[in-house]
Amino acid sequence: MFDTGKFVSVGDTNLFVSEAGNPKGRVIVLLHGGLQSRLDFIPLATHLSEDYRLIAIDTRGHGRSGIGTAPLTYRQLQDDFTVVLTTMGLQKSGIIGHSDGGIVALRLAASRAVQPEFVIAVGAHWVLPENDPARQIYQTITLEKWRAMFGSQISVYNMENPDPDFGKLFTAATQMWLGCDEDAYPGASVKNIRCPLLVGNHPARDAGVFRRRWYCGRGGELSSARAGVHGGVDWGCR
Repeated sequence: MFDTGKFVSVGDTNLFVSEAGNPKGRVIVLLHGGLQSRLDFIPLATHLSEDYRLIAIDTRGHGRSGIGTAPLTYRQLQDDFTVVLTTMGLQKSGIIGHSDGGIVALRLAASRAVQPEFVIAVGAHWVLPENDPARQIYQTITLEKWRAMFGSQISVYNMENPDPDFGKLFTAATQMWLGCDEDAYPGASVKNIRCPLLVGNHPARDAGVFRRRWYCGRGGELSSARAGVHGGVDWGCR
């Protein structure tokens, strides 16, 4: 699943887009977490593939997507996915995002550049105050620690990526996580979201998202899934 696909240009690089599931079903776009790839959605996708058309996108620099020349920010990822969804005519699809993918999903819906049918964001901050303990975690985690925890994922990245440099990607991602300007977390802009929305965090184990933050908007109709674990997602739909 998600082994084949196509590349979509977003200007300075190409993003890899893979499709699975029911080609006649309602569309759900899957946006993975930081330092992961579309492949981390396979456990969830197996539960949805009979009924839904699933579109999984590798974020710039991740999976099979090139990193490009633009700085890695949540605004840049929002712009990238807007181009992909518009190019593919998927502006009104549902979106499920995990961690960074969930943050970008919130930005997408708030921007109204696309009109998602619904958004489900798991393990996603919509705001990260400067005194939030998660910032200390982001500041102290090292490349060596990450390799020790998620070495198998890094091996897949090294095999798949067109120009693999995990150290460069890790630095860019951690800088993005620590961002506090208008290119970072969506903040109060989530008030602009008009589609059905569910945002939830795992109570303890999402990497960097150790504090419980729940924000529930008008509910969608997908079956529920337990929150995943960043870097080795256990989506465990039952």
